[in-house]
Amino acid sequence: MENAIKIWKKLGIVSSTLEFDCGGDSMGNTQFNFFDKDGEEVESKELTEYFDDAVYNHVDFYVNSDGHYQGESGTVEIELDEEEESFNYSKTAQSEYSESQTSEIEIELSPKMIKFIKDNVLNINGGEGNDATVNFSRDFIMTDEQEKLLEKIKEKIEKQTSEFTPELDNEDGEIDDWFTFTTNAEGNVLTIKGNSLKISITNSYTEYRDSD
Repeated sequence: MENAIKIWKKLGIVSSTLEFDCGGDSMGNTQFNFFDKDGEEVESKELTEYFDDAVYNHVDFYVNSDGHYQGESGTVEIELDEEEESFNYSKTAQSEYSESQTSEIEIELSPKMIKFIKDNVLNINGGEGNDATVNFSRDFIMTDEQEKLLEKIKEKIEKQTSEFTPELDNEDGEIDDWFTFTTNAEGNVLTIKGNSLKISITNSYTEYRDSD
């Protein structure tokens, strides 16, 4: 550390900022920048190498993701305490979490579509990147007309679920592309109101929180 302090003073550095992001069980990208009293950037390979090791002895970084916690990003401000002849480290960061929210929507279909669903369908499921999967409530041989009708039903459900944007409970959350939907969130019962089919859709979103 003594040599690092000497270089710091010699170059007229007053502060350093580490920009970082970590998660997925690894540290990710790190970038050290050094500044003089005029705010001009100063380059120092020696100090970069020193702090690239020393910072981990003074600051905790949370790299281990678990599916819910994704990682964190932010900065570490480094300053020289001349009285103590040591460096002070101050971390400011936000953690990233993967959350989900379930909403209920109604998809309006034609009377013919509704009758086909009532007579033949147990449930319909799907999600981002997948076609709607229809499970039937009985064995039967589909006619060409019924096959075409079924495709129209699937297309309509896929279109409206993919275009649905939920109102998040957390206004600061950022909606992701991932979602799943089902007609049977409340057990093996389809819910139909008039010509509308009830769909339960779960959207994934990213939430940011201040880190320690």
